[in-house]
Amino acid sequence: MSKRSLLLSWCLGIVVTGAVALLGQSASEQVMPGLVDTVRPFKSFGHVYDSDSFESMRPRIMGTHGVIATGHYLATQAGFEILKAGGNAFDAGVTAAMALKVTKMGFAGWTGVAPLILYSAAEDRVITRVGAGTTPARATLQHFLDKGKRDVDLALVPADVDVWLAALERFGELSFEQAATPALEIAEGGYHLYKHQKWLLDSQQGRILKYPYNQTFWFQHGVSKQRIGDLMVNKDLGRLIRYMMTAERTVLARGGSRADGITAARDAFYKGEPAHAVDAFYEEQNGLITYDDLANYEGSWMAPLHTTFRGYDVYVGDGWSQGPRLILFLNMLDQFDLESLGYNSADYIHLLSQVIALGMSDVHKHVGDPSVANTPATLYSKEYAAKRVMLIDREQAFSDMPPWGNPNSMLELSDDSPLTFSMPPAGRSGGGTERANETSLFDTSSLNVMDNEGNLFSMTESDGHMVTPMIPGWGFGLSRRMYQLNLDPNLANVMAPGKRPRNTNSPVLIMKAGKPFMGLSTPGGDQQLQSLLQVFLNVVIWGMSPEQALDQPRFGSYNFPPTGSEVNQSPGLLKLEGRIPEATFETLSAMGHNVESWGLWNWQACAPTVTYREPDTGLMIAAGDVRRETTALGF
Repeated sequence: MSKRSLLLSWCLGIVVTGAVALLGQSASEQVMPGLVDTVRPFKSFGHVYDSDSFESMRPRIMGTHGVIATGHYLATQAGFEILKAGGNAFDAGVTAAMALKVTKMGFAGWTGVAPLILYSAAEDRVITRVGAGTTPARATLQHFLDKGKRDVDLALVPADVDVWLAALERFGELSFEQAATPALEIAEGGYHLYKHQKWLLDSQQGRILKYPYNQTFWFQHGVSKQRIGDLMVNKDLGRLIRYMMTAERTVLARGGSRADGITAARDAFYKGEPAHAVDAFYEEQNGLITYDDLANYEGSWMAPLHTTFRGYDVYVGDGWSQGPRLILFLNMLDQFDLESLGYNSADYIHLLSQVIALGMSDVHKHVGDPSVANTPATLYSKEYAAKRVMLIDREQAFSDMPPWGNPNSMLELSDDSPLTFSMPPAGRSGGGTERANETSLFDTSSLNVMDNEGNLFSMTESDGHMVTPMIPGWGFGLSRRMYQLNLDPNLANVMAPGKRPRNTNSPVLIMKAGKPFMGLSTPGGDQQLQSLLQVFLNVVIWGMSPEQALDQPRFGSYNFPPTGSEVNQSPGLLKLEGRIPEATFETLSAMGHNVESWGLWNWQACAPTVTYREPDTGLMIAAGDVRRETTALGF
């Protein structure tokens, strides 16, 4: 076909499309009036082609055997190949998790946090593996009050290796070597530098140069010479993985069981040469963490927190994560007729943002490591939620984070709560603001897996090794995650030795009629549960498929102290993606919100990965957000 013919065909298509729109409002209205009308103000739909679906930014990924979505295509491929070979969701999940942490070294490298929530069909139970490590024995509150939160003191004992191997041993069928081989191949063969990671390299170059070994790894092609597509090789991390494989092989060669081999691989990391290397490096840096902190580390299985919402059972991790926030949000929203407000209307966004502010306040005060903090059980009750929502003004926004309540006495306000959390203008300091912004920079990744046995695996992995020191010769670093502990002794999340921070990473598992319905997790710091709440409501209230639910414009409140801070550095701030109509911005501003635009699409609005099972047919769907490098596959 000639260029002229192509042009005529294109113009004819425009004319026909316009005629359809003029003659019948639009073909989409005739075919699917409900959902299209819901999202029409946000221009978040494409060509309607049947009565069941409309196009999203990415195709619908479906399967009857297994589905997977992760934060990087190589990790998705690694887990998918395990599913194809007959492995279950846990084999695929652990395989993908290790591969993901090779490719996301700036956002979620070996090693760090890895909160896990899963449903085991064989055990018919939802359970979590505690995915946040403990603080060193020398991490006293007084130390930090005296010296502040110095980077060298913020290294938390890694939890991810323990989580991977515990899940593999209990619920999987593979050996460590089988599950870790894709990660090894990516580490030694390399992955290609991608846009988001290059941006982080460009923006953080000066801080990377502070540590010679970090410089050697991150600028393999020369300082300031990084380009998208550069091959990023980590042979030292390959050395670590091989070291763990050798420990497993040695035990198996002596007649040990699969479980014995996996334990040996775990011990090789926490008690072997890598742990001694960590000890030597941090002693040289005058840091807090020691060999004994790693060697004595024990992970644990823990029952999840749970609530119900509109006939769904919602499960999250306990107070070592931010999962409790979602329980509080949903319990409060259960008091309202959300449908009557209209989707993403000013009234809808206002109500959700006020519920979020109240939940953030209660968690700030009452929630911390459940092995240490004495969180009232009544905090998670519907009765307490009904008390708290009495504070919401449907026409006027909270100008600061509201005071926390008293769940022990079932009071919506507590006598011991401050009335303001914001920083006085005269006391503002650049350091505080930088800390708030920083927590969203060095972000996170996520993965979700489902299989046809009825298993579900949902994980959020975090802690990058770009501006924190990596361990010379081993290709990994330790996190700065201890910054998410508070220095106020009146808060449940206060710093103490051997304590897990209430870290921001929070996978979510949804059940419907006793069967897995959705797994959701996302990067995004303190925005994580806000974004997952919106995606969940998009599906269960507004009737969207997972990929449609991910595409819709989001909003996020910043009207609370960032996790680990005691000061609200952005009182009243509400950010909205720019596809939300301008009139909604204006109405929210008139309600007292400090409204800012995120632009049309913004990676800081999070990038969930989701797995979903249709209750009636059992068809599985996997989806990944377009705001970052997520990828989904299924078969």
